[in-house]
This record gives sequence, structure tokens and C-alpha cells, in this order.
Amino acid sequence: MQDIRKPYTRSRSNNDLQSRVEQFESARYARSTYQQEDPVEIPVKRVRRDVKDMDMYPRRRHDDFLEDEDGLQEEERSARREPVYRDPRTRYTNKKSPLSTLAFIGGVIALVIGIGLYTYVFDSATITIVPKYKDVNDLSRTFSFVQEGSTKEGVPFIVETTSLSKTKTLNLSETRKVEAKASGKVTVYNNYDSNPQKLIKNTRFLSSKGKIYRINQSIEVPGKKGDKEGSVEVMLYADSNGAEYNTEATEFSIPGFKGSPREKAFYAKSTGAISGGASGNMSLVALSDLNAAKDALILSLDKEIKLEMQKITKEGYIPMYTAVEVTYEDNEKEVLSGVTAVYKVTATGHLPLADASMMAQAVGETLVEYKDEDVRLGYVESLVYTRKQSDHIASSTGLSMLIEGKPRVIWVSDMDDIKSMVKGKDRDDFKPLMKTITSIESAEINFSPLWLSSFPSDVTKINVIESLPKR
Repeated sequence: MQDIRKPYTRSRSNNDLQSRVEQFESARYARSTYQQEDPVEIPVKRVRRDVKDMDMYPRRRHDDFLEDEDGLQEEERSARREPVYRDPRTRYTNKKSPLSTLAFIGGVIALVIGIGLYTYVFDSATITIVPKYKDVNDLSRTFSFVQEGSTKEGVPFIVETTSLSKTKTLNLSETRKVEAKASGKVTVYNNYDSNPQKLIKNTRFLSSKGKIYRINQSIEVPGKKGDKEGSVEVMLYADSNGAEYNTEATEFSIPGFKGSPREKAFYAKSTGAISGGASGNMSLVALSDLNAAKDALILSLDKEIKLEMQKITKEGYIPMYTAVEVTYEDNEKEVLSGVTAVYKVTATGHLPLADASMMAQAVGETLVEYKDEDVRLGYVESLVYTRKQSDHIASSTGLSMLIEGKPRVIWVSDMDDIKSMVKGKDRDDFKPLMKTITSIESAEINFSPLWLSSFPSDVTKINVIESLPKR
């Protein structure tokens, strides 16, 4: 059998092809003249290509202009028209340098270390609890309050005071005869011994200007306590009428002790001016003008002092704003006696503040659910306090107060105990632990990062917050 892969040389078509090639070549070179400037074309016999030498990967046009090994850029190569050949079998191979491989490995290691640090160094947990609570919708009950430190039963309270003053200059519209004695407060001191000293009514006091004043009641001056002098405050009155007894703050001696060891050990000092002394016809302020000024100043002061009292707060105490008591002092005596025409009124507000914990327990005792537990009050701003008119906050050691409103009794949990209870515990242990705390209705946790399965061992990384629904 004949091998069909070999060329069939005896074919007529093959002989014709060969003869036509010879005729073409002879006709091309049969020119009579030869022009030297024309390029010489050398005929090349076509050779049958072997399949093994064929390029299996077709070349793309732009590959001819890539940067070659000599470092020539695309523009330079294009200008020189020198295409760069690259092996098509390696054209799409992504070769990485050792440096990029090391960088990739280092990045992976850094990522692993970062995740570890974030998990074990910056780990934290937040516990949100909803405490047990009970809303009291219609509280109306009278509670007993006692000055803090008293042995009596009741809710302890303290008193905060604030003072404001206003003045008004009045016209001297009346002339009348005045006979009045000067007076003022003094403090009598005992620097003699530890025994109290009694001073009878009308005991004389001599001022540094030689004027005699007397007390209108018997007093007892306490004895010394160590190096501290005994003292008592009392009103002192001039021995006679007249403006000459009016004086600024000064010292007094006791003539009755003159010539005895007590002479220098007992003395008095005025805490303010001794005033009000007058005698004869004087131009004075009319009583009607004084009363009108008093009403206007007191009305204005009453509003302002209560607004000032609203600013008072104290940690651990509940201010009872609606129970504020305001007292007034003025210089009416000096104005009517002609000492001054400037009328001055001073308002002093007395605000009781109840112990927050004890008051919450007192309100909690009105509930069936309360079992002598630690509680606090919410919505205290809704409470209204009404005291008896006979109870004066400034001087009373006990108060009876009607409290009305809609407070909320909230059971208190120890946040530090909760942190200590859950530290280092697994996530699954959280709910059983919370169920053991009777002051909590519900609780939930949030871990950071989210994939943590246990609480941090450091309690400083555990935060406990409280969330209560609004009424």
C-alpha cells in the first residue's frame, strides 16, 4: 500500500506547478538592464512548515511593544519599530517574587496576632439588667421625719438654708415725737473657769464710749471647755432714750465684776450695730409707706427664694421642695425710729432633705411585694409634700409630712457583686446566675469581640448598666 503522507511526485498537477514556477522566475530575471538602485530580491523556495515548529499561541499585537530585557519603554520600542518577542507559553504565568511572598506571609501573621490581641487584651462584656420595680399609682400617706442623728423613729432629714435680701429707700413724710431706746444683739463670754455664771435681769454692761446698757432677762453664761470660752447670745438695751446710744459693733465690760478676778474674764461683744435710740421730734417714714414697701418686697422675695431653693441638691437625699419654709427679717424698728430711711427685708428659705434610702424603704413598706430589701425611689419629682403649719423646719427636730404622688419603687442590686459573680464564667452560665438575684427581673449580655465565649477575668472589663422601661 502506498504511503499517502509522502508527496505524490508523479502527479500531473505537481509537474505543472513546477513548470509554472520556472517560467515565473525566468521571466522575472529576463530584464535587459539592471538598475543598481532597485533592491535585489532573492527568490526563496518555500519550504513546507513542520507542525512542531508552529506557534500554538497566536501573538497579540500589543505584545510586540512590551518592555524588553534591555529596559526599553513602549514608546521607544514603537519608535524604533523593534517588536519584543515573548514566549506565549509563559505570557499568562503570574510569577511572584520572594519579597511579595514574604510580605504576604507577614501580613497573615500580623492578622493572626491582631485577632489574638483584640480577643484577649481588648475583650470586654456589658451586662444590661432590668431591675425589679413597682409603680405606686396613688400614694397618699403621712410620714414622720426626724432630724438626722435623732434617736426617734422616722425618716432622717437635714435642712439647707438660703438667704436673699432686698431694700427700698422710703420718703420721710411725717414729723413726730420719738422716744426710743437703742438695742442690739451681743455675745457674752466666760473665760474664767468651767463653771457656768448666772447674770440676773438688768445686769449692766458698759460700752467703750462709757454708755450703760442692760439685759431685760436673766441669763446663764456656760463655763469654759478646755481652752474654748463659754458664750451665750442675748439682747442688750440702752439705759436711756436717745440717739447717742446708737453705736457700731463694740465691746462691753460688766461693771458688777469690777475689782474682782472676774472683771477681765467676763465681757461682751456686739454682733452688729446697737441702734434704734431716738428722742424728740423727727422726720420719719410714714407707717403706711413702710407697710406698702414690706408687702412688695416680701412678695418678690418669696418667688425668688423658692426658685433658689429649687437649685439645691445633695447626693443621697431627696429635696422636699414643696415643704420649703421661708422666714423674714426686716429693720422696721430702725426705720420707724428714724435711724434710717432704707427699708431692708431678708428672706431665709429652709429646705428639708430626706434620706433617700430610708424614705424609699418607708414608701416600700406600703407594698405587699416589699420584704425589707434595699430599694430606691423613681419619679420623685411627682411627689408633693405638705407639712403641718405648726411644724417649723428651722426649729423643729421632728416633722409630720403628707406625701402624695406616683413614685416608682426600684429594687437595688450590687453592681460589684454581679461583676464578681460572672467574671471568668462561660456564656452559658450567665442566665442561671442571674436567676439567683431576686432584685433583677431580666438581664442580657453583649461581648466585645462578638466571638467571646466567656466573661473576662478582670472585673474592670465588665460593665453593668441598668435599663428601666418608661411609665
